[in-house]
Amino acid sequence: MKNVFRSQLRAMAINVWLEAIRDRFLYILTGSGIVVLLSSLILGRMAVGGQERVIQNTGFWVMGIWGLLAVIYLGSNIVRQEIERHTVYLVLSRPVNRPTFLLGKFIGMVLVLFSAFCLLATAWLAVMQFKAVPLTSRHFWALIFIFGEWILLSAFSLFFASFTSPLLHNFFLVGITFLGHWSNDLRLFAENADTIWIKNLLKAIYYILPNLEALNFREAALYNEIISSALMIEAAGVLICWISAALIAANIIFVRRKLL
Repeated sequence: MKNVFRSQLRAMAINVWLEAIRDRFLYILTGSGIVVLLSSLILGRMAVGGQERVIQNTGFWVMGIWGLLAVIYLGSNIVRQEIERHTVYLVLSRPVNRPTFLLGKFIGMVLVLFSAFCLLATAWLAVMQFKAVPLTSRHFWALIFIFGEWILLSAFSLFFASFTSPLLHNFFLVGITFLGHWSNDLRLFAENADTIWIKNLLKAIYYILPNLEALNFREAALYNEIISSALMIEAAGVLICWISAALIAANIIFVRRKLL
């Protein structure tokens, strides 16, 4: 039984990856990210005494924004296209249950994102080496948790794709990304708010949305600050809990959705 489950997951994940590598938009997206990373060499020359900082900031910015764009594109189409092409009926009519179908799609998304992430990270690290920017373990931890954020957004993307339209999917995903990074600011605004309903609203948003700033170690890498083990454990906990919650919620909704 386990072997059948693994083979089904592997087949669906590879199918998602194969379809993605035929997609020109992902090539354009990844290629444009590499171009922006290379352009940091020119932008760095314009910055007086801050070339290393410009190169690092550009790299972190590209890795963050391009990941969001890739997740939006993949997630908005990954379930909708299966339904529009009626291929979902063919898959689910076989001994493949819906949780396996969704999990296979999720693993496939992660594989596609990992491929794009490796290309972008390699290009950025090559630029850093070319300009002799000192690389520390903090840079690699920052990159690891940036990719962790990509995976987290993929889980939320699959959750929204299981019941909303592509437009709403994109809107919710962008909202979670930006509000998640403003989570600490929302808490401060809630503490300083004079109006009760605003205070309660900001607190509700703070507790409902994932705290993506817990995954942000970019400043620590930029300023060579020490990353404590407590912060690392907190970041890992945020990833594990929110990815699990999003996938479980996506499965509950998709299982109850009428398709066949």
